[in-house]
Amino acid sequence: MKKGKKFNMVVSIILAVFGPLVMTEGATAVDYPNRPVRMIVSFPPGGAADSCSKIVAKRASEFLGQPIVSEYKPGGGGTIAAAYVAKSKPDGYTLWLGSTSAASVAPLVKTNPGYTMEDFVHISGYAMGPQMINAKKGGRWNTLHEFIADAKQNPGKYTYTTPAALGLNHLIIEALCKKAGIKLTFVPFPGAAEANAALLGGHVDITCTGGTMGLYEGGRLNVLAISEEKRLKFYPEIPTLTELGYPIVISCLYFLSIPRGTPQEVIDKLYDAHKKAFARYGEEIAALLTKIEMFPSFLNHEEVRKWHHQERGIFYETAKELGVLANP
Repeated sequence: MKKGKKFNMVVSIILAVFGPLVMTEGATAVDYPNRPVRMIVSFPPGGAADSCSKIVAKRASEFLGQPIVSEYKPGGGGTIAAAYVAKSKPDGYTLWLGSTSAASVAPLVKTNPGYTMEDFVHISGYAMGPQMINAKKGGRWNTLHEFIADAKQNPGKYTYTTPAALGLNHLIIEALCKKAGIKLTFVPFPGAAEANAALLGGHVDITCTGGTMGLYEGGRLNVLAISEEKRLKFYPEIPTLTELGYPIVISCLYFLSIPRGTPQEVIDKLYDAHKKAFARYGEEIAALLTKIEMFPSFLNHEEVRKWHHQERGIFYETAKELGVLANP
């Protein structure tokens, strides 16, 4: 067989085998999305992350042309969901609704969380969520100072819980313990809803979570302090930790990411859908988020990246000070 004919035959075989795959990959980006998109939520249903994701996803779906459906993979402070998405096919049909704990804390304090932030490309920021230190209404303490004074008299007697171990909320309480000179016993729960249920049931003494406005307004718990720089407009009577003499300013960013390697056309469509949702329904989204003690924070890819870098610096120093730094 002549060399020219042999070469043409080899090319024909390659095209026959791999051509459809190449065309399919191209068509995937062009036709995206042609089926529902899964959004993997790091926490259980009923908490702040779940409510936040549903509020924004509902409106973004209108512009994407397909529903964005929540799927829950709680545990590990968000690391189980993050590791799952990091290993998913980068085709745009598996997204990660992440939070600061999994992005900026877990890679520092867990030896092998199963991913790095280099495994993701950020789509956008969703919302910011302040964190509250809560006690049961009608219990022993009405203020943080009362609780700290009691805890000093009874080292190790009182318990606290947060949504998962070694997450953002966990570090807030541990930092408070160190600054206040108290010792508490940690009892882990997988999410904010479970943590606050444990508080109301009398199984723990305080919690540090977001999403407690309904319980607070319903007279079921006291918010002793918040970890924001300033008081919040929907909690004007609640002091900040800084005001009370404990300068701890830590907030939680909820954001949307996708596995690295996803076609840029897909990333652009997802970003555009969310940008349009915030542009058209911004006031509605803000009003709904306020009901769960959040405020909208639409950030682009670079802004999310800068936020994580900034927060990582804060948590690095806190984790090092507390002796829980696993990955310097």
